Amino acid sequence: MNARLLLLITALYLCACTPLDDGLARQADYLQRLSNALDVEPATAFDPSELTRYRLPARRERLIEIAELRISLLELLVDVRRCPVLQQQISLRNSSLGKQLTPSSRLAYEGDLLRATDACVEHIRRQDQQELLGTLEQLAQDKRGQLPAVFWNAINASPEVERYLRFADRSLPVNADADHAALNALAQLAAIGSALPKTLPPSTAEIDPLFFALHASDQGGQLINSLASLTHSLNQGSQMLDVRQQRRPLCPTGKPTARARIVQNIFVKYYAGSLQPYLAQVDQRGQVWSASLRTLNSVTQIPPATRQYLQQLSDDKASLWADFQHATARHVRSWQDLLNSCGLAPGQSGWTGNTANADQ
Repeated sequence: MNARLLLLITALYLCACTPLDDGLARQADYLQRLSNALDVEPATAFDPSELTRYRLPARRERLIEIAELRISLLELLVDVRRCPVLQQQISLRNSSLGKQLTPSSRLAYEGDLLRATDACVEHIRRQDQQELLGTLEQLAQDKRGQLPAVFWNAINASPEVERYLRFADRSLPVNADADHAALNALAQLAAIGSALPKTLPPSTAEIDPLFFALHASDQGGQLINSLASLTHSLNQGSQMLDVRQQRRPLCPTGKPTARARIVQNIFVKYYAGSLQPYLAQVDQRGQVWSASLRTLNSVTQIPPATRQYLQQLSDDKASLWADFQHATARHVRSWQDLLNSCGLAPGQSGWTGNTANADQ
């Protein structure tokens, strides 16, 4: 076997083993066909380096320093016979295991500690022990005040959340099943943060599955990739449509031309029939995702670096999500303007929802 043949076989093998980014491929195919039909310059390819705009800030910029409230002295004040659950929580925190709690476990622990403290307060109040009652009430008040900061450290120091909100090198696969577990987990974490400090965080048994769902999902980072690449592709497509109409209108007399029919075929077969379903898929995921991020962004005591990052992803006016929506709307308008100028838009006499047999 000669060297050239061996190289060819190796290349084919590698191509076969490399999974196709079908989301990006569908965008590129649509733009190429649109360029050919309009007889305009090809689109500029999406540059993956654009995704670095959505890089997470350094973790140290997102963490909050929380003053340590010493609870070890309560062991001398709280009689185990009076408040056994609180004693257990205090002992856990002072143990070697308790001193190594992960930030997410710390959030759950603080909820458990405050529930035990509240129960103990009620018991002590009935015993009319004012000195101990005052100490417990002050501890509970101070601990509640720290809950938003504890929550943000759980979010910002979590590798699970970081993975979910870090852009991927691939777009969301075409026809991928929605990862409802991850989307629901993000929404639930946002709801937990929003309810603080009035509503205490749930236990570890409830919180851990939420972080695990985010860790198990690839779709958060893929969604960021798709929103960025689709925004680029839609704007490129709109520019093609607009430039053709401004320089060489497809239908100078307002009547359909042969080329206009070809372009209409691209609209029906490759925009409405191919790209639009993928746009709807990304939009549907993005609606839930961006709403949860905006809810997160409203949680009190959010670190400035985290606020800026979440706004960059999901703000209503200027963000990755807003840019995608604007690009989608612009592309629809560009198609409407072109097809209307030829009498080929839906509802007009020249409209046909059927594609020509010839592949464009």
